[in-house]
Amino acid sequence: MSPIAGNAAAEAFLSPARWSAAPHDRLEAAGYSVDEFVLRGQSRLFTEGHARPPRASGVTAQYATRVLAIRPAGDADFSGVVQVELINPSTGADFPMFWPDAGPHLIRAGHAYLGVTCKRVTVDALRRISPERYGALDFGHDGAIWDLVGALGGACRRDQADGLLPGLRAPERTLINGWSQSGSFLRTYLSEGLHELHRQELGHDPYDGYLIGVSSGAFGPMGYVNVDRDGEGEFDDELRPLTHFEIVPLDDPRRVVRGSPVPVIEFMSEEEAVTHLWHQRPDSDVPGDLYRCYQIPARGHESGLLDDRVRVADHLALGDPIPSEPLPVRHRASEYLLAATLENLLDWTRGVPAPRADPIPLRVDPDFSRDPLGVDFSGISAVTDADGHALGGVRYLEVELPVAHMAALSWDAPAMNPWAHRLFDAAELRRRYGSPAALRECAEGVVAGLVAERWYLPADAARAVDAFMASLQFPHSVGVNN
Repeated sequence: MSPIAGNAAAEAFLSPARWSAAPHDRLEAAGYSVDEFVLRGQSRLFTEGHARPPRASGVTAQYATRVLAIRPAGDADFSGVVQVELINPSTGADFPMFWPDAGPHLIRAGHAYLGVTCKRVTVDALRRISPERYGALDFGHDGAIWDLVGALGGACRRDQADGLLPGLRAPERTLINGWSQSGSFLRTYLSEGLHELHRQELGHDPYDGYLIGVSSGAFGPMGYVNVDRDGEGEFDDELRPLTHFEIVPLDDPRRVVRGSPVPVIEFMSEEEAVTHLWHQRPDSDVPGDLYRCYQIPARGHESGLLDDRVRVADHLALGDPIPSEPLPVRHRASEYLLAATLENLLDWTRGVPAPRADPIPLRVDPDFSRDPLGVDFSGISAVTDADGHALGGVRYLEVELPVAHMAALSWDAPAMNPWAHRLFDAAELRRRYGSPAALRECAEGVVAGLVAERWYLPADAARAVDAFMASLQFPHSVGVNN
């Protein structure tokens, strides 16, 4: 491990200090620093098969990848918790799917964040972005990720996380998350028995808990990433693979996470709930199989609270055009639900079981047949209420007190469909709720219940109600207190 020279806050790709939106532009004022490191090592390459853990092929691959560290500057402000992210590689460059939604909570809680570039295509992208800064990076084979994940978990058990968190004590807890494709990496890591392998080699669990975000085990070539896969594939507009992939069959038991000795939470949007139908499993508190699945109704695959227009420096580095149009209304509740989920996972590692949520109920067209490629789910849909919002799942303010129709604009693809929130007009709001004051009172009651059920954190209650009321289309002359 070695630090990358220069001012990471100002120069690192995906440094939130370069984003012109709160709280990312106020990291220093919040007592946080941004650092960047090269993490080097050698990984075994494993062979696809049915042995657990997988057989090492006898071939190794070197890696030198980057770790983006966002952390309290001083140990007194450090919670002792590290949140590790396998940064999503699906755009061909590191893409922020966790920090924009989770960052405000991590700063508030004093948690440290380590984001690791975890695939050859994204390492190569960093080298193109800045040969001077990232020229020393190299990722010999995508299969190097598995021992890299174990090595990073081992480093986080040591003082200052083996230099990745300079000046901070040895972490008390290390949690790891991945989103979309990188969430599937964690499913593979667990199902292939690699957590257990690294636990034996390290003498302790590499991680205390796992959060697998917006990844469906049923989604064909990307829901389960073969342990020996290397290289990129091409997909059409409906996400059907144009490149041949060797994939494990859809009924392969590895596509369902089971048997984890540490807590695992799968965090799915309604889109993944639909594709995950035949791969659902019960929640479990059985020692050696600690599992929850949280499905979020009326939310799509891409939550992304960050308006992409604030990432000017990242777009310039990639040579991409700077977005000029605002993003559609996104899923504001994601920030609150994710913060509570992270704390529920952390509490679970300390012996307090995480709350349970019913799955979203689904209906299947009688003439629909399962697609053996795992990319056609057109005959499956959520059971909805009168407003078109899915029943069940993890409830939140906007589905308990609807003020908009939240729906996918199409279901042409199994993931990443565009969603829209069509706000009710003032007449409809008055018909349903009367005055703004009456609606605020209802919202406060709903949020109080969500806090009691541990779906919202107490620290987010007032802010959630204020943001909810600010989104409404009551006439400005009326005001929110009338």
